[in-house]
Amino acid sequence: MDETAENILEVKDLSFAYKNKKILENLTFSVQPNQFVAVLGINGAGKSTLIKCLNKIINFDSGSVKVCNNPLSDTSIMDLSKLVAYVPQSVSTGFSMDVYDVILLGRRPYIGWRIGKQDREIVQSVIMRLGLSEFIFRKFHTLSGGEQQRVIIAKAIVQNPTLYLFDEPTSNLDLSSQFEILQEIKNLVDDKTGTCSALVAMHDINLAAKFADKIMIIDDNSIYCYDTPYTALSRETISKVYGVAVDVLYPNDPHIPQINVIKTNRTDKR
Repeated sequence: MDETAENILEVKDLSFAYKNKKILENLTFSVQPNQFVAVLGINGAGKSTLIKCLNKIINFDSGSVKVCNNPLSDTSIMDLSKLVAYVPQSVSTGFSMDVYDVILLGRRPYIGWRIGKQDREIVQSVIMRLGLSEFIFRKFHTLSGGEQQRVIIAKAIVQNPTLYLFDEPTSNLDLSSQFEILQEIKNLVDDKTGTCSALVAMHDINLAAKFADKIMIIDDNSIYCYDTPYTALSRETISKVYGVAVDVLYPNDPHIPQINVIKTNRTDKR
């Protein structure tokens, strides 16, 4: 990766509190092109809050954010939708639209008075890419959880963003679906014909180690570490953040750790 490449995302001193309770405090980090960044931490650490701050769903209290060198504070929601695609933790099963129309919603930032030929071509290309052809005339709410998540990812892809924000995209999915979803995110980021990146809030350390280029761990309202999986997922870090003793093994790749929990050593109550 070119270390001199312009950052996709730049965050400086971002802070957010809710009802006088600090959630995030002075977060500073950047994301480069073609990076899969996994955001880890215990429940309530602020992973989802960070994702929502970066998409203007939540207004942070202080600090600055730039997406492709565009200050977030000066960027309209419509313009932001051309830069950032957000995939929430869960999707409404009440969607009564056809799958095709759900995916087409991703083109909304670009559509004027009518849907153009290019919009339909982009949608069709993504449908083929994700193997969704058999679902396009089915109602969204009739799909399984994994199928619904693939459709929402397709909707995000047709936005043609530079930054993807995923909030626990594999929660409540079976293991096979989790791998499929994370592999698709990895494929998006690794596609060298583009320069997109993904920030993915996750809870599974081993899946993060397998798919992520960098790991961000949030603890005590701030970034505890931000590095490669090999460096970030040390015994000491996991013990401190998660309160468990672990073995860190490298069975298949010297750069991809596998975390095995030995025992819980937490004495505090969070």
